[in-house]
Amino acid sequence: MPPEPTPYEVRLSTSAQRTYESLDQPLRQRIKDALLDLAAKVGGGERGGKSVKTIQGSADALHRLRVGNHRVMYDLLDAERVLLVLGIVDRKDLETWLRQH
Repeated sequence: MPPEPTPYEVRLSTSAQRTYESLDQPLRQRIKDALLDLAAKVGGGERGGKSVKTIQGSADALHRLRVGNHRVMYDLLDAERVLLVLGIVDRKDLETWLRQH
């Protein structure tokens, strides 16, 4: 039987960590659960699911995970097996965030 694939490690950028800590506890838990689930899926060779989209037109390969009205913007560092969260953005502020990054 092949070994269980190891999930990616989830890391938050400084600004994502600040935003995460400012959210209320139920939303933080939903985001944490969604990120751990995504890290396990990516570690197993999948790229997400219906709630994940790759941002087109971006210079870097940005991905977006939908969690309620928030969007978790992240990049996959395959060589290091890291899911790097770049930002946690309210849906209404996403375009502004994308222009700044």
